[in-house]
Amino acid sequence: MVSLLVGCQTALPPIPNPPPTVSANPQQPAPTVPTYPPQFNLSHLPEVEQLDTQHSYQLEELIHLAQANNPITRIAWLEAEQAAIAAGMVKATYLPMISASVIGGYQRSKRHTDLDLPLIDIDTRTHSSVHGVVPALSLKWLLFDFGKRNALHGAASDMSFASQVKFNAAHQAIIFNVARTFYEYSAARQKTELARQHLQNTTKLVDAAQSRFQAGVGTAIDVAQAKQLQAQANFRLVQNQGAERNAYHALIAAAGLPPTTQIHIADASDRQLPRYEDLPDDATLQAALAYRPDLIATDAARRAAEKSIDSVKADFLPKVALMGVASAGSTHFNINGLAETSPQSASTAVLLGVSIPLFDGGLRRMRLREAEARAAAAKELVRKNQNDALREIHFAANSLRSALEAYTAATELVDAVRLTYDAALESYEVGLGSMMLATEAANALIDATQAQTVAYSAALIASANLAFMMGQIDIAALPPLHQR
Repeated sequence: MVSLLVGCQTALPPIPNPPPTVSANPQQPAPTVPTYPPQFNLSHLPEVEQLDTQHSYQLEELIHLAQANNPITRIAWLEAEQAAIAAGMVKATYLPMISASVIGGYQRSKRHTDLDLPLIDIDTRTHSSVHGVVPALSLKWLLFDFGKRNALHGAASDMSFASQVKFNAAHQAIIFNVARTFYEYSAARQKTELARQHLQNTTKLVDAAQSRFQAGVGTAIDVAQAKQLQAQANFRLVQNQGAERNAYHALIAAAGLPPTTQIHIADASDRQLPRYEDLPDDATLQAALAYRPDLIATDAARRAAEKSIDSVKADFLPKVALMGVASAGSTHFNINGLAETSPQSASTAVLLGVSIPLFDGGLRRMRLREAEARAAAAKELVRKNQNDALREIHFAANSLRSALEAYTAATELVDAVRLTYDAALESYEVGLGSMMLATEAANALIDATQAQTVAYSAALIASANLAFMMGQIDIAALPPLHQR
């Protein structure tokens, strides 16, 4: 274990400048900010589409902005393009491979022969040099491989199709995220406005309590309770304003815009909620499995894994290839400074070869077992994802139904609480009610109205989520505006 940790540690690249350490000793100088090479300067953000700061953007316009500016869509498109190129690379193996080569060289040799015979002494010295150039053109064409290339091309095409489906899934995810954050931001703004109205209502209670106290019919406790309620309302307003700013930044991030973007966002309070009778039945929910991009991509990966088995099986069979070579040579030969000779030659050859695998130590057999196991795992993954997707779809449908029921109940609660609040405030102003009853009614009103806002936003989000889970989300599937 220690050796593994040491090995991992030494494999890390060196840090250009170590981070400064903060010492508890105030006498030590402050740490310096580390500097990095220019390639680490990432403070410059890419430019985005020019935005109209005077325009109030609707949900559909924000989705178009997200599709144009969010890097996720471009990443998914480039991945799909890579998969398509991979399929084209496999298809290129059907064509012959032609290559050209040129070989040139120079050779110089010396030879010394000393023959000592009776009365004769022969000393022979020979110097020779050869230089020349041989260009060649070769061809190799795999004619028959028992379907290996067909299997590889089919697997690559399936993976390319899966990447295209994932690209569509990325677009659907962006549509849902923009819609969800748009509804959440609208609810946050509405809650802020309700908190502001609640603060105004508490101010009325403070004025009424002070008027009664000055008239001698109220108590100081009533004034204190009213001011406490006013302070609580102000605190609630501040919290809601912070939540509204966070919701705005979440929406801008979902649209792929810089966090410094300042634009006007339209309100979602005029969106039409779906009706109970429009909710899909169980048969429609199950049929939606055919539209889920993740299931389609997983099934394409299963088909690619099954075709890889055929590719491995083809390795057990022979291959037939056509080979051809055409070359020409020109050399210059010189011996002992005599006249040079320049012989030239040319040759062509066409060969038909058969390659038969005989023994590889069981490597092909293990590759076949690996491919079969990968295909079986891909098949089980499709089955698992089908069950998970159907569960997600039913959960989304139930969530939408519950959200609609909650909104209906919250609307009825708001109507009842508003009557109680108006009656409690009027009773207190004329001296027939207590401050405690008016305070409870005011708190109940703000809680009920904000609960109604949250329920409305949750119903909108649940509607978009159901379309997303069914794989059928687009701009047309989002809750429309009310007809006017």
